[in-house]
Parts: sequence; C-alpha cells; structure tokens
Amino acid sequence: MISGFSQNGLAYEALDFFSKLLGERYSPNKVTVTSVLSVCSKLAKYDLGQVLHGFSLRSGLLDMADVIMGTSLLDMYAKCGKLHYAVRVFSGMTERNIASWNAIITGFSLNGSVHAALELFKDMILENHWQPRSSILVVILNVCGVTMDLRKGKELHGYILKLLSSDGTNDQSTALYNAIIEMYFKVGNFDSAISLFESMTGRNLVTWTVIISGYGSYGFSHRALQAFREMELSGIQPDSVAFLALLSACSHGGMVDQGIESFISMQEDYGIAPGMEHYACMVDIYGRAGCLEEAYEFIKRIPVESCKFIWAALLSSCRNHKNVELGEYAAKNAIELDQYNISNYVMLSRLYADAGRWEDFAKVRSMMKELRLKPDTACSWVEVKGKVYKFTVADYSKDNSAEVYVCLEGMVEKMKIAGFEPHTTSVGRKIKDEDKIVNDLCYHTEKLALAFAWMKFGGIGL
Repeated sequence: MISGFSQNGLAYEALDFFSKLLGERYSPNKVTVTSVLSVCSKLAKYDLGQVLHGFSLRSGLLDMADVIMGTSLLDMYAKCGKLHYAVRVFSGMTERNIASWNAIITGFSLNGSVHAALELFKDMILENHWQPRSSILVVILNVCGVTMDLRKGKELHGYILKLLSSDGTNDQSTALYNAIIEMYFKVGNFDSAISLFESMTGRNLVTWTVIISGYGSYGFSHRALQAFREMELSGIQPDSVAFLALLSACSHGGMVDQGIESFISMQEDYGIAPGMEHYACMVDIYGRAGCLEEAYEFIKRIPVESCKFIWAALLSSCRNHKNVELGEYAAKNAIELDQYNISNYVMLSRLYADAGRWEDFAKVRSMMKELRLKPDTACSWVEVKGKVYKFTVADYSKDNSAEVYVCLEGMVEKMKIAGFEPHTTSVGRKIKDEDKIVNDLCYHTEKLALAFAWMKFGGIGL
C-alpha cells in the first residue's frame, strides 16, 4: 500500500498510512522501511529518514550487503541534501549495483558537486563495465552543461550514439537526444544543438520545449515563437512547462505583446491555469521592457496571493531600471515572504548603490550581517590538459599566481585599448579611487580562469 501510494504521486498519503500502521503496533520489516525511505526521498523528509536508519540499525534490519535497502538509504540522504551521510552509506555497502551508482552520482550532481559526479561516472564505467541507464546519462549530460564542459559533452554524445546503434530498439533515444540538445545549448554550442534537433525524427513535447527554451536563452525570441507554432501545427499540445519556456523567450526578447498573447492563449485556448512561475515570468516581461507600473498593476490583478518569486522579479527589474521607490516596495514584500533569501538583500543594496544612497546601502548590509547572510563564494572552473582548476575572487592559491596576475593585467590593458569599460556601480561599495574599482572588477573569477588558461596555452589567439 505504501509503495502504491508513493508510485502514484500520493507521497503524503503513504506517510499517513505508515503512521496508522505504527499506531497499531506494527513492527516495520525491510520492505516497509525501504518503501518509506523512498517516500522520504521524494518529500526530503530527512528527520524521518534518519529515524528509520536508526531503527534499522537497532533492529538488525540493515544489512550492508542488501543492495536495495542500502541504495534507498543513500538516495534518501542525497536528496535531503546530506551528501556526507550518503557517501558514508555508499562506502559501507559491501554489494553495489547500477542503481547504487546511479543514486550516488545523481546525489553529487543534485548537491552541486558536479565534478565529483563526473569522476564517479567514469569509475562506474571503468570498474564495472556496466552499460549505464539512460536516466544517469541524462544526469551526466546535465553536469557537462553546468560545467560548460564541451569536450566531455561531445565524448558522451559519441558514447551514446554507439549505445543506441548497438540497440536499435532503444525507446529512450528521444529522451537522450533531448538531453544532448540541452547540453549543447548550455555549453554554448548553438549550431550542434540545432543540427541535432533538425536531424531528429521522433520529436516529443520535451524536444520542442528544449528548443524553444534554447532559442530564448540565445536571444532568438522570434525563432522561439516560430518553433512554438511549428509544435502546435505538428499536433503536439503544449503544457505549462512549454508555455513557461515561451514566456521566458518573450521576456528575453522584449516581446511584451507576444508575451501577453501567449499568456492569454495558455488559459483560453488550452485551459492551463497559470502557476506562480508564469505570473513571475509575466512580471519579468513587463519589467525587462521598462514597463514597471504595468508590472505592478499586473501583480495587483493576480487572483491568488503573490509569492516571493513575483516580488523578486519586480525587484530585479526595478534595479535594472533604477526605480528606487517601487524597488523598495518590491523588496519589502519579497523579504517578508522569504526573510533569509540573500538575493533580495543583494539586489536592494545594489539598487541603493546605483542611486548613490550609501547610508541605505549600509543599512541593508547591516541587516544581512545580523541575519548571518553571506553571499556564496563565486567561482569558475577551467580545464587545462585534462586537469580541472577552480578559481575564486582574487585567488592567490595557485603556485604560479603571480604569473597569472601579470598575464591578466596584460589582458586588461589590451581590453582597455579595445574599448573595455567596466560597469563600476556594480561593485556595491563607495570607492573613490577609480583604478581600485577597475582592478577589483578585473580580478573576478572568470577573468582569472581565462588568464590562467591563456597563459598555459602560450597566449595563443589574444
């Protein structure tokens, strides 16, 4: 019953049923514990998962040679954000199967340890010679996209083509091609993404959604709209996700009228009720085009209580268009709904900095300090000769850091000659020395990584 509830999207009902069983003094067995752990994974119920882990240890149910139970346990920890516990369970398992490897690789990917996920994938292939499932290949393709690793993405594309050619009946080919297209979009290889899309015969709704989203992210909003129309003509009905991709494309292209038409069509032609993401996207459409008052009026007409994403979208637009008064109001609402979301404070502080209101800027930073909110450390990666190097802001951790900075200064001088002018207000603090501001902006992570790679390759092409 618990497994049935869970597999049919009734996770909370599964927990209620389990609670009733415990009330009747039922002692869970391995099958029950494994089923409930699966529910904990879906709902990120770490506390209950931990209790079940402890119960399994005390009752002797947990056998590290039991692949199914061990995999369920590590999957629960990984999806609850407790990667260190997931690794501990994985390391302690005396028997592992492809599902165990899939769970730990997916766990690393979900928790942001994308390079570790790639290394584990390599280990799985080399150590076990297993043919990976399509689900894990999709995860690794996404990792390649996140890390902007075109070389590994191409290698994986070739590997997948070999797998599919050896199994002509593989019904997962469309899902894999969709993931490959999305990977190429993410790494900046637009032409390869479009080429693969045009060669596909078995396109589905996800295929079209990926291509619409890809066109939008590259600024080809009209082509995104055209692709949406082609999808409709092919007989495939859009869902809420496809409309979200279309609205996002309209937002990036400043296509306000088309965005409004699409938003209305979604409801009237397809009977799809807008979610908060759609409302937030509409606010962004108005806001990016500088129609801030229209965005605010739209928010007031939303039939349900506005959520944090909607006010954050308005705040972002106010910052971009330097509307302090409305931006303050949007920030107030966004912070009330999500007090510990640091991005709201950062956007508000930058809005004040752009307006030269340094006292207000200091107050916001003081609020962040009181709430112990710290921005995540920015970092960039670059791969040189098979090794991945990580850079943080003003990074001096490398053995040849001095050479990197000399190289970067040379690059910056050439950039200035070519017309580079940094946007100094984004520094977010009052510094009178313009050269100091420029230096701070030039030492960010992307430029350090670029300088390091350029130096390693002998300065070719600059």
